[in-house]
This record gives sequence, structure tokens and C-alpha cells, in this order.
Amino acid sequence: MPLFRSLILAALLSACAPSLAPVEMRDTVVQPVPPGETLRVVIMGDQGTSLPDQHAVAKGMQATCKDAGCDLGFGLGDNFYPAGPTSTLSPLFKERFADLYGPLKIPFLMITGNHDETLVHGGDGANPAGAEVQIAHSKLKAQWVMPDRYYRAQVGDLLDVLAVDTTPLASMVPSRRAVERPGGSWEIMQRKWLAQQARESKAQWTVVLGHHPLYSNGKHGDAGAYDGWPSPLMRGDAVRSLYRAACQDIDIIFSGHDHALQLFAPQAECPGTWQVVSGAAGKVDGIQKGKRPAAFQQYRLPGFTWMKVTREELNLRFYTVNSEGVPALAFEQVIRK
Repeated sequence: MPLFRSLILAALLSACAPSLAPVEMRDTVVQPVPPGETLRVVIMGDQGTSLPDQHAVAKGMQATCKDAGCDLGFGLGDNFYPAGPTSTLSPLFKERFADLYGPLKIPFLMITGNHDETLVHGGDGANPAGAEVQIAHSKLKAQWVMPDRYYRAQVGDLLDVLAVDTTPLASMVPSRRAVERPGGSWEIMQRKWLAQQARESKAQWTVVLGHHPLYSNGKHGDAGAYDGWPSPLMRGDAVRSLYRAACQDIDIIFSGHDHALQLFAPQAECPGTWQVVSGAAGKVDGIQKGKRPAAFQQYRLPGFTWMKVTREELNLRFYTVNSEGVPALAFEQVIRK
């Protein structure tokens, strides 16, 4: 029986495979996982453009999942451009998610990005109510799993997924809610929660989903230096602090924000933790600005990431797609404990 059948995620029965079992969030109830089983995950970010690239990548994901198998998806934010829906019943949920990824018939663990939390200007990241609309939508559509703005999802004792909301920590303008601005109680509480969950995890592997990356050679750059801004908020000092508080206990940080595919081996400032940037599922920028040594980087073609999880190793595969949606394996990395 595949590991997917023991995945614990709330309210998935109605939209996904009939063998799915429900669980509660934010901290989940764990079921034992028989040894020797695998979990296959397809990973997309910055997909919600409605451009031809989004449709091509969705086709490529379907082809890859048919060939290699997929049990679970990660959605890394910027689910909608230029701004997130203001209603749970918005047709955008169907047009930019259900119609494209529904055929995979797997749940997606979702987080929001700066475009999802737009207040005035697309991507300003100042409106947390945008995230709350997407949380509310998850109560209506089981394939869209987003029980809170930060949460934990466990797949037996094989994988812990810690999802965070980095947007208020790196927004163009301060959050409309003062408590969520850097230095406020919301930031402190989220950082404490992430550090504690990572430290206490008993799973074989622990990964983090956060829209903004710790490292990137793309258009926006590294946390603490985003876009060359002088402001600590805009340049993401608080994002860097969030990740650094837990990185010694995290195997991989999965992020988007930069519209590229990138892989970074552990760095001195966050030893033991890999960084994956998979933000090319809706469009690409074609821009490389940074010079940080990378195991892999690709800026000109849209694509996605696929991961196989076993107790012994993580197998990461980066796929690009052409305009017809045909996937091509661009790079493969095996990570062992």
C-alpha cells in the first residue's frame, strides 16, 4: 500500500482519491508508516499567471506524474497574479488551480506569496486578508490544503512539512496589521513555532515551505538583500531570521518568488540545509543576478520539481517543459542522510 494512503490532511475525502484519510491541523495526528515505502511529491511555485507557461507546466506535471507517480503536491505561493481572490467563490480558483491540477487527483499543501496578499499594488504583500480567503477556500475544496497561514503536515514518520507565511516579513509596504510587521508578536510567534517544530520533529526528513527563498541567484536575490532594498522589511531581514532559527534541523527549504529553478547545497550560514527554488511554474524572468555557487540553476525555461522520499534518501528532479507541455529532465540530485 503506498505511503500516500497514510497521509494525514484535513478534509481531503471529497476531492481526492477515495483512499485518503483525514487529519487535523495545525499539528497533525501521526499514523505509523511501514518501512520501505515511498512518497512522491510534485512541486510548483509562482504558477498562478494564466499564461501559456502555466498551462504548459501543468501538462508537463501531468505527464511526469503519470510516468513517475505523484502522491502529494506542494504549492509555493503566488497562486494568483496580480492579486489573490477576494472571495472563496472566485472563479480564479477553478481557472488557475482546479482545471489545471485537479486531474492529478492529489492534495496540494499550499502557502501564499506576496501577490496573494496584495493590498493596492500587485505583489505589495500588505494584505493578510488575501491569505485568509485562501484558507477559507480550503474548507470548501479538499484538494487545496491550507488550514492556516503557517502549519505542520506529517506523512507518517517519514516526512514533516512545515509551511510558513513569509510575506509579512518581506513586503513592499508594511502589513495593514501592525502586529504582523517585523518585530511584532506574529513574527516572533511564527519564528518560535518553526524552530520548535523543526527541533522536535521525529520524522526521517523535515522540510519547510516558504514563498521567499533564503538563497537565490535570481531577480530578487538572497533573504536580507532582496532587490537591493535598503529597508530591513523590504530586503527580508526577518525572512532570513525565520529560516536561520531552524535551519540546523531542516533538510530542505522549498521556495518560489524568483521565477526560476535553482538548487543550493548547504551553506556555512545554514549548514545541513538545502535550498530549492521552484518558481518557474507560471512564467520565467530569464534573469540571473547573483553569483552564489549553485548545484543547479535554470532561468529561461518554465518548469517544476519532483521529489521521491524514502527513508534512505531524497531524490530531487528538476524538469523544464516546452511550449507543448512536454517535460524534459534537466537535473537530478540525490540527498542522503
